[in-house]
Amino acid sequence: MAKENTNASEQKEQIKDKRCGIVMPISPHPDYGHEHWKDVLSIITEAINETQFKPNLVSDDEAIGLIHERIVTNIYNNEMVVCDVSSKNPNVMFELGLRLAFDKPVIIIKDDKTSYTFDTGVIEHISYPSSLR
Repeated sequence: MAKENTNASEQKEQIKDKRCGIVMPISPHPDYGHEHWKDVLSIITEAINETQFKPNLVSDDEAIGLIHERIVTNIYNNEMVVCDVSSKNPNVMFELGLRLAFDKPVIIIKDDKTSYTFDTGVIEHISYPSSLR
């Protein structure tokens, strides 16, 4: 019986090693409140924590080096990516383009203020209220 519990614990640890990258705006934007992106990140992180994945911003990494290299590496290596295209931030759109070019799984989300982009409008998006309520 103890061996079965140990195996179950090990399996949970292995599953938690799966990473879900987060691509989203982080810079202040005149159409959004000062803490808006911090609140969005908190909500996304909380939701991912309820799954088998470990959340991380694709720009974050323990390795020291060029941020561009980290971002591209994480966009490619993360098992899943959640991408918030709200406000159509150019860096976010570029990073989404990379993920799509790599033909890897991505969940695209956007707020109700942001219109669909021509190139990605045919891909299903999950909308959320820009008020975050």
